[in-house]
Amino acid sequence: MQPFFLWRFSKELIRADKVILHGLNELLTMLIILLGAPLFREKGVWFYWGAELHKFKKSTLNFRDKILLLIQTKAVRNIGYIAVGMPGEYNDIRTFFNIDSTPIWSFKYPSNVIDFTEKPEPEPVEFIQQTSMKIMIGHSADPSNEHMRILNQLYQRLSTKDDYSLYMPLSYGFNENLEQIKTIGYKLFGDNFIPVPKLLSLSSYRSYLSEINMAIFPQERQQGMGNITYLLANGATVYLRPEANHSVYFKKLGIIIGSSEDITLKPILETQSKSNRRIMGEVFSKKTLVKQLLDLFNKE
Repeated sequence: MQPFFLWRFSKELIRADKVILHGLNELLTMLIILLGAPLFREKGVWFYWGAELHKFKKSTLNFRDKILLLIQTKAVRNIGYIAVGMPGEYNDIRTFFNIDSTPIWSFKYPSNVIDFTEKPEPEPVEFIQQTSMKIMIGHSADPSNEHMRILNQLYQRLSTKDDYSLYMPLSYGFNENLEQIKTIGYKLFGDNFIPVPKLLSLSSYRSYLSEINMAIFPQERQQGMGNITYLLANGATVYLRPEANHSVYFKKLGIIIGSSEDITLKPILETQSKSNRRIMGEVFSKKTLVKQLLDLFNKE
C-alpha cells in the first residue's frame, strides 16, 4: 500500500461515525482492527456473514488455520457491535469467540427486502421448463448444498409420471466434484435436470426464482438468505435443515418450513402459502430495514 493511501484511510476512519466491516475474512482487515483497537471498539460494526466462524468449525485445524483463528479471535474481541439477523447467529458468535459485543438486529441487505407493491416487467428465462413442479436444489456450487444426497433422495421420490423439472444453481462456489454432480443429475433425470452454470442479472434471477415453487436448502448454517426470503415471499414450499438458525428463526415467526431431511415433495397449503407471504412482507419490509439501519447509525 502507498503511504498516501494509508494516511487518507486512517483519516477517514477517525472521521467516520461508524465503520462497517462487510464480512471479516481478510488478514489485512483483521490486522488493521488490531492496530486501531480503541477506534473499532467504539465505532466498528461487523456485518456477520457466517463463513468467518464456520470455516474454523472443523475437527482438526492445520497450523495456518490455527494462526488465522487466533488473529481473528483477537480482532473480533475488539469490535464494538455485530449486525446479525437472528438470535441464533449471535449466540453462535458469542459462544465461539467468547465475546460480549453489542448485537444490532438487522437483516442488513436491500436484496432481502420484500416489496409487494413493485410490479417488475416479467423477464422470460429461456431455460425454464413449463412443468407443474419446478424444484430448486441449493443456491450455489458449494458442497454445503449436498447436491448428491438431494439428487438421490429426489430420484427415490419422483417417478416418470411426475411432471417436474430440477434446477441447480452452480454459478459460484467451489466444488471439486462439480462435473460428477452434473453427470449424475443427467443420468438420473435426463432433460428434467437443468444446471444453471452462469450468473444471471438480478432481474433475470428474480424472474427465475418467481417460477420456482419448491426449493431445498440443506445447509447446516444460514446461507442463501436472499434466495430463501424471496421464495417464501413468493409462496414457494421451502425445505431447510430443521436445526439451522434460519430454520428455527422462520418457524418462530410462524413461517411454514419443510425439513430437508424428509423431503416429501408435498406443496404447502394455499392458506399456509398466503400466511408465509404476509409474514415475510411484514418482517422483511423496506420500512423495517430502514429503521434497523437508522438504529445502527444512531447507536451511541
